[in-house]
Amino acid sequence: MSKNRNVTVSMIQICADDDDRAANVAKMLEYLKIAGDRGSQIVALPEVWTGTGFSRDGRLKEIADTIPGDVTGALSEKAREYGMYIVGSIYEKGEDGKYYNTAPVIGPTGDVVAKYRKTHLYDGEGRVDLPSILNESRKVSAGDQFTLVDSNICRFGVAICSDIRFPEIFRQYALSGAEMVILPTAFLSPRVDHWEFLIKARACDNQIFLVATGMAGKEKHSGIAYVGRSAVVDPWGVVQACCNDREVCTTTVVDLDYVREVRSWWPLNQQRRPEMYKALV
Repeated sequence: MSKNRNVTVSMIQICADDDDRAANVAKMLEYLKIAGDRGSQIVALPEVWTGTGFSRDGRLKEIADTIPGDVTGALSEKAREYGMYIVGSIYEKGEDGKYYNTAPVIGPTGDVVAKYRKTHLYDGEGRVDLPSILNESRKVSAGDQFTLVDSNICRFGVAICSDIRFPEIFRQYALSGAEMVILPTAFLSPRVDHWEFLIKARACDNQIFLVATGMAGKEKHSGIAYVGRSAVVDPWGVVQACCNDREVCTTTVVDLDYVREVRSWWPLNQQRRPEMYKALV
């Protein structure tokens, strides 16, 4: 683990074109150059940034890639060039023939060092205003395990978008020694109020840095709009850096020692009473 506890983190926020995966990749590589030139050590990308598949049935399978594959190969070149970690989700065509919403973790050597398959899919069957194409369980399979990465920077966890509504994930990561969780999203507009309090709550309750990225604007083929406001939230629940409402790369420096400091002020994990939480089993 690095002796220097200051870490440069970048968030890349775009609006993916559902009908042009190649253009999305080219755009992302341009932003990764910006992040790399700023000395970023960790770069967080949005959820399904190569294309959401919301524009029409079957589009997801056309967008999907294997891991490793062409998309991770392009990211690997940037990771290796700048010596940084890159995390963001894409649609994965699994070796089992199923499709997943998966966040590969690209390490500084350019290798895929881990991957996380989204465990809590976005479904809203009871909402009459929700297009059926947004129900993930109709299109992809859920993952069945969490992902912790022991990097040369810190131990960090990975979650994806609607996972944010399930606090057990973040508690599990905190109890397992994570100091940071990276959360790629495509959080839908206009629910900015949900977005802001959820990311603050998950960071504050678990005394972690939360790097929560998303898309901004409106996708031109599907008409789906996104919240934007990608943010880094510190262990005290304070937003340290936030993107505006456009495509952008925002960079900040986090002090990982602040995690230890906050946990020493208020050792929440030591004050838990698991024997009282029987309904959670």
